[in-house]
Amino acid sequence: MSARFDELRVRQLDEALAPFQDLRNRPVPRGGWLRTIRQALGMTARQLAARSGKAQTTVLSTERNEASGTVQLDTLQNLADALDCDLVYALVPRTSLRERLERQACAIASQTVGRVSVSMELEAQGVPEEERARQVEGLAEEILRARKRDFWDV
Repeated sequence: MSARFDELRVRQLDEALAPFQDLRNRPVPRGGWLRTIRQALGMTARQLAARSGKAQTTVLSTERNEASGTVQLDTLQNLADALDCDLVYALVPRTSLRERLERQACAIASQTVGRVSVSMELEAQGVPEEERARQVEGLAEEILRARKRDFWDV
């Protein structure tokens, strides 16, 4: 895959995920969304079970599982449909994908430059900290452009 295609894909994903950033900080209702919406609609678990074709025990256990974070997405999707809701599922990065890639490239570059710096200092050929920072920045840019298979191994 070309570096240009990778950059385009990262940029497009960052743009697609940007609207979800605000949702990261929105708390999930204590009993979960399924129970909260069902109750707001004034629907009983029995009624939701009948609308979804599931057993009432399945509805109640799915509500408990959602609240505890162990819900099965296919079951939640089925019950969401019965509530006339869409299940929206996304992994929302804590920072942009671009920033995450840059941080990883900097970590690799810092590690690499650090090893070289130690060796040079042992030979009394150390470089000033600002030069070391420039080396890290330049190497990080190269690493980011190349993005070899071992990029995430560090």
